[in-house]
Amino acid sequence: CTGLQWQKDTADVNGDGQSTGQDNLTWCDALAYCENLSFAGHDDWRLPNVRELQSIVDYGRVGPAIDPVFGAFSSVYWSSTSYAGYPDYAWGVDFYGGNVFYDVKDNGYGVRAVRSGP
Repeated sequence: CTGLQWQKDTADVNGDGQSTGQDNLTWCDALAYCENLSFAGHDDWRLPNVRELQSIVDYGRVGPAIDPVFGAFSSVYWSSTSYAGYPDYAWGVDFYGGNVFYDVKDNGYGVRAVRSGP
């Protein structure tokens, strides 16, 4: 209902054919990964903002709190939204329970790209 097209699985950043914690990226690297992603015939992927990322949380589920159609970990994913007043922090969503929070951009978290679709 948002008109967005999502990367179905957590980004396999290291290209080993599996999405694991080894694919976690810092915030700056997550932005760059999504901006440079060419996937499913499209090259206009981006890191979702915090509201977009929160829109795929399923609060009727836990561990992970997301529809099973998505391949997701019960862990944190970066959004593109910086935390106002603190340039070293950005917002993320924890898909264990669907909590939205902010953290230091140097931490490594999961990545899921989005684009305006179809």
